[in-house]
Amino acid sequence: MSSHAKPRYSNALRCIGQSLESLDLKAVELKTVGESFVVQGRSKAPQALLEIDKHYTPDDIKALESQGRGKRDSNAGPANLLSLSQVLRLAGNYVDRAGGRLLRVSWQDQSEKIQSVTIQYEACVSEHSEDSQITTVEELSIHIYKQRKRMALGSEKTGTRSLTSTALGHESRN
Repeated sequence: MSSHAKPRYSNALRCIGQSLESLDLKAVELKTVGESFVVQGRSKAPQALLEIDKHYTPDDIKALESQGRGKRDSNAGPANLLSLSQVLRLAGNYVDRAGGRLLRVSWQDQSEKIQSVTIQYEACVSEHSEDSQITTVEELSIHIYKQRKRMALGSEKTGTRSLTSTALGHESRN
């Protein structure tokens, strides 16, 4: 990526997702190659099996962003969080927040309400790189605990009980 600016994967992946949504895909594999993105996809329709292979350069992303800005409707209402563009945007946002370098995103639409997303990225190298994931999990756990504690105290005052479920998984390969 350019040395003057850190990439915003959330924006780039949203733009790519928007450009692919009309193809009604069942699966997408997105990889980074230098500053560009390579996307391979498979359509839902078995009778007309469509396989796509697209390349997006930084200039392509800028053009898609410009086109998207022109199509936006201020009265459109909330975004569909299960749309391909929003799922890819969330994957990009995850890598952006981690400060990492995106390697690959794999998405599969398994049914009307079930999707599978796999994100592979390189963590940024820092002095505390070994402890950074543990610290992040600890900080997140403490934050969730504090939120639950506040919610419990608030619901006791009002006499209602809120149910909250939070799952956090981490996979490490040695």
